[in-house]
Amino acid sequence: MKNIKFIAITIFVLTTQMLIAQDFEIPQNIKLDQESDYIKYEKDVLKAINWLENTSVEEHVTKREHTRAFVMKWIMDTPTITIGLQAFQIDLTEKNPELLTSFLGGWTKFAIENPSEKEDVIKSNIAGFKSLMKVYSANKGKGIKKDNKIEKLIKLSPEELNAWVRKEVE
Repeated sequence: MKNIKFIAITIFVLTTQMLIAQDFEIPQNIKLDQESDYIKYEKDVLKAINWLENTSVEEHVTKREHTRAFVMKWIMDTPTITIGLQAFQIDLTEKNPELLTSFLGGWTKFAIENPSEKEDVIKSNIAGFKSLMKVYSANKGKGIKKDNKIEKLIKLSPEELNAWVRKEVE
């Protein structure tokens, strides 16, 4: 009986993720002139980030480019979230530039979902790296090149990842 429940839950989660990934549409006639405009589009940005995380980098290539452009435009211009990019973050996306959007998306998602902690650079970086590692793992060899630096990062425990981020940020 436990196996049946587990299988049913697994099917439900996978189906839900696939439906979310397929259903995302970039908003039309976007207006980003003032802070309230950015806040208005936060839910769309979250959906876009989730879609990018859960959709193969080799699928829906044109839609992916447009979605990345929407997310990057929002992230770069929003007055509500500040992302501190440093060399160590950029270094991890050198072989796979697509992963920079994943990192920035993870940071942004954390900031939107945790507004009282959005200034916590450790937690924000960790969220960014978790997103980067998720996309890397799901797409390695399928549009994403193997990267030994990211492979090492994936092997870290949560405590080791936290310590590594602290060391790099400070």
